[in-house]
Amino acid sequence: MPQLVDTLWEINGNQLPTDSVDSVFYKNALLTGQNYLFKTFDDGIEAVDLIGLRSKYVDQALQAIWQNYFSEDLPISLVAVGGYGRSELYPYSDIDLLILLDESIADAPPPELSDFLTALWDTGLEIGQSVRTIKECRDQAEADIATATNLLEARLLIGQSSLFEQLQQLTTIHRCWDTKHFYQQKRQEQQERHKKYYNSANNLEPNIKESPGGLRDIHVISWVAQQHFGVKDINGLKHKGFIANNEYETLENAHRFLAGVRFLLHYQAGRKEERLMIDFQRKLADKFGYRGNDKNIAVEYFMRDYYRCARSIGQMNELLLQLFEENIILADEPRDIEPLNRRFQVHNGYLETINAGIFAFRPYAMLELFLLLQQHPHIKGVRADTIRQLHAHLHLINTGFRKDIKSKSLFMEICRQPKGITDEFRRMNRLGVLGAYLPEFGKIVGQMQHDLFHAYTVDEHTLFLVANLRRFSCEEFEHEFPLCSEVFKKLPKPELIYIAGLYHDIAKGRGGDHSVLGVEDARLFCERHSLSDYDTDLICFLIRQHLLMSSTAQRQDIDDPEVIKKFADLVGDTNRLNHLYLLTVADIRATNISLWNGWRDSLLTQLYHSTYAWLDNNENQAKSVEEKSRRTYKRALAELTSEGFSPSSIESLWQPYSQNYFLRHTIDDIVWQTELCLKQADKLNLVNIRQHKQHKTREIFIRTQNKPGVFAAITACLEQLQLDIFDAKINTSKTEVLNTFIVARNTLHDNEITHALLELLDNLSEAKAYSPHLIPRTMKLFETTPTLKFSNNDKLQYTTIELFTHDRPGLVSAIAQAFLHCEAQLIDAKLTTLGDQVEDVFLVSTIDGKALNEEQTKQLEKELQKALT
Repeated sequence: MPQLVDTLWEINGNQLPTDSVDSVFYKNALLTGQNYLFKTFDDGIEAVDLIGLRSKYVDQALQAIWQNYFSEDLPISLVAVGGYGRSELYPYSDIDLLILLDESIADAPPPELSDFLTALWDTGLEIGQSVRTIKECRDQAEADIATATNLLEARLLIGQSSLFEQLQQLTTIHRCWDTKHFYQQKRQEQQERHKKYYNSANNLEPNIKESPGGLRDIHVISWVAQQHFGVKDINGLKHKGFIANNEYETLENAHRFLAGVRFLLHYQAGRKEERLMIDFQRKLADKFGYRGNDKNIAVEYFMRDYYRCARSIGQMNELLLQLFEENIILADEPRDIEPLNRRFQVHNGYLETINAGIFAFRPYAMLELFLLLQQHPHIKGVRADTIRQLHAHLHLINTGFRKDIKSKSLFMEICRQPKGITDEFRRMNRLGVLGAYLPEFGKIVGQMQHDLFHAYTVDEHTLFLVANLRRFSCEEFEHEFPLCSEVFKKLPKPELIYIAGLYHDIAKGRGGDHSVLGVEDARLFCERHSLSDYDTDLICFLIRQHLLMSSTAQRQDIDDPEVIKKFADLVGDTNRLNHLYLLTVADIRATNISLWNGWRDSLLTQLYHSTYAWLDNNENQAKSVEEKSRRTYKRALAELTSEGFSPSSIESLWQPYSQNYFLRHTIDDIVWQTELCLKQADKLNLVNIRQHKQHKTREIFIRTQNKPGVFAAITACLEQLQLDIFDAKINTSKTEVLNTFIVARNTLHDNEITHALLELLDNLSEAKAYSPHLIPRTMKLFETTPTLKFSNNDKLQYTTIELFTHDRPGLVSAIAQAFLHCEAQLIDAKLTTLGDQVEDVFLVSTIDGKALNEEQTKQLEKELQKALT
C-alpha cells in the first residue's frame, strides 16, 4: 500500500513557480495532484482519505495564490464552506468559498480581490464564491437556512483569524437559528428532496448524493448534531453518547462505501457526476472487482450492495432524527401515555414498548408492533428507543420464531387488515423484519435487474405492487382504475392476492424460471400458515402464471376466439381471472413508471371482458371467428343505417373488405371509418385522427390506394414525427388500403400529423426509410441478437412473427422495409416496448392472402435479421 504524499508541492517535485502568481503553474500542479489521487485510488487507498487529501492540496494552492495578492494586515479572510469546509472534496467537486471582509473595507473592497478571483478561475477549479461582511453573513444566515448550514462547516484557510473568530461567534456560537426550528427546516428539506426521487433509494439510476439513503442523509444527521451539540461529525455524536457504537459503525461503513462509489464515479466520468447512470454502473462494478456467475452478472451484485448500503443509511437517518426529536426537541413536552396492552403503549403519539425486555421475553411482539400500527391509525410511528430494541433483537426471528403459532397468526392478521398494509410492509422492510420473517424475501432485498425495463429493485417493486393492489380497494381512488376497483370488490379474501403479490418475484436472481421456483416458496408459506388447499392452489396459480395475461394481451391475437378459449382454459374460472387481472395491472404499473399506458390498459380490459364472458358462458360471446365477424358486420350495419346511410352504399363499400376487418375492429371503429369513407368518397387519400378511448393515445385512420411501400412509408413518417406506435391494423383490397394506428400522444397537433401524412401519400415515390443519426446512450448498452419466431394460422391464413430485440429509433421502419422487400402483406401488429427491449408481434400474409410457405418464411427471416442488425 503506497504512502500518501502529504503536500501538493512534493507531488510536483517540490517545485514552486518562478512567478508566484503563475496560474498555469498552479493549474498543472493541481492536475498532477488529481492524477496522483486517481493512481493512489487504483492502488487501494480509500476514497475517504483521498477526498481529505484533495482538500489539503486545494488549500495549499489557494493559500499560496492568496499570499501574492493580500498583505497580512489587511482585514480580509478566505474561508472554506460547504463540502469544502468539511474537507470533503471529490475529484470534480465545486470549491465553495466565502471571502470575509471587515466592515471598514466593505464599501471599497481591495482592488486585488478581482485579480485574485480571476487567478483562481485560471487554475481550472470550479469556484463558487460569495463576498460578505460578518453582518451580511449573519443577516443572510438568518434568512436562509442553506447559508446557515454552510457556515456551520466554515473553515479558515488564510487571512485574519480574528475576523473568522468573530464570524463564528456571531453565526455558530450565537446561533442564527434555534435548534428546534433548524431541525424542523432540515427535516422538511429532506422530505422534499426525497419526494423528488419518489421516496425510494432503489431507483434504476440513483443519485448517490441526493437520493434517499445517499450521502446527503448522513450530512443531515451531522448538521443537526453540529447545530445542537457543537460537534463536527458523526464521531462527535458517538463521544457525546448520542449514538451507540454499532450505529456509528453502520454509518461509518456506509459513508466509506458511498465515498468510494462517488470518487470512482467522478473519476470514470471525468466530470462532476452524482447520478449513478446505468452505463457507469458496469464500469464501477468491474473497477471494484465484482464478478458475475450463472445467476447474476457482476453489476447486479455491485448495485445490490449499493441499495443495501442506502437502506442502512435510511434506517440510521430515520432513527437518529427521531431520537433527536424525542430527546431534545420535545424533551420538555408533558408526557401523554395511552396504554394499548401489556406490551405496548402510545407515548406522545408514538408507539413504544412498556419495557426494554419485551422483545427478549415475547419475540412475537416484533410482529405485533406492526399490527397495532394498522389497528390504531392515529399513532404517528415508532419511538426511537423501540426501533433500537427491534434492531437489537432481530436475531430472535429464527426458525423457532417462524414456527410459533403466535407469530404466524400475527403475520396473517397483518395481511388481513383493511388498512395500513402498504405502510406496514414498507416499515417492516425498512427495519429488516420482513426479510427476517420471510428469509426468501430477504434474498431479494436490493436485488436489481440490469436493464431499462425494471426501474426498481425486486423488493421495492414488490412493495409497489402491493401498494397498487391496496389502492384498488380504496373508494377514494376508484376514479383511477374503475374496472380494477370493481373487480377488487369481488375478491372473497383480499389477503390472498397480497400474499401472491409478495411472492410473485420472490425467486428473482436465483437462476431458472422465477415463476416456477416462486411457487415452491409460496407453497411452503401456505403450509406453514395453515392455508386451505383451495387458497394455496389459487396463490400458486397466480405466481406461476403472473406473466400469462400480459403476454397474451400483448403478443397474441386477442380478437381471435380461439386465443380467448385457450387463455380461458388455462385460467379455469372467473375467480382466478379476477385475481390474475388485478395482479397483472398492479405488476405492470409497479415495474416502471413509464410502462403503463392507455393502450396496455385497453388490451388487458378487452382480454378480461372477453375471457370473463367465455368462462361465464355468456351467450353474447362469439365462439368462432366466423360468428364474431358476422355479428360485428350486422351490428355496425344496423348502427350506420340508423344514422341515415343506405344499406346498399354501406355494403358496397364493405364488399372488398376481408373477414379480418370485422374481426379485428370494434363496431365503433367500423362506424367511424365507414362514415368518413362515405362522406369523403371522392378523396384518393384520407387521413383522420381522433382521441383513442384510452388516455394519452391517438387513433389515426388512413385510407389510401393500394401501392407497394404504403405501410413502410407511413411508419417512417410516424417515427419521424416521434410518435410511438402501439398497434397497427391493416386491411387491404385490390384497390385500396385501410390503415389504423394507435400511437402515443405527443406535443404535435392533429392537423400537423394529418398534413405530414397527406403530403407523404401525395408523394409516395419520394418516401424514404427513417434512419436517425443519433441513438440514445442507454439503447447502445443493451444491444442483443434479434430473435424471431414464426408460426402459421392456416385457418385464418396468416403467419405470426414474434420479434424480440433491443429498442432503437427507426426500428418499425426497418421492419416495414423488410416486409416490402419480401412482398409480405401486414394484417395486424402489436408493438410493445419494455425499457430497452421490444417484443413486437406481426401478422402477415402473402399478396394473395395466404400464410407464408417455408421458402417465403426463410427469405423474410433473412431479410429481417439483416434489417435489425
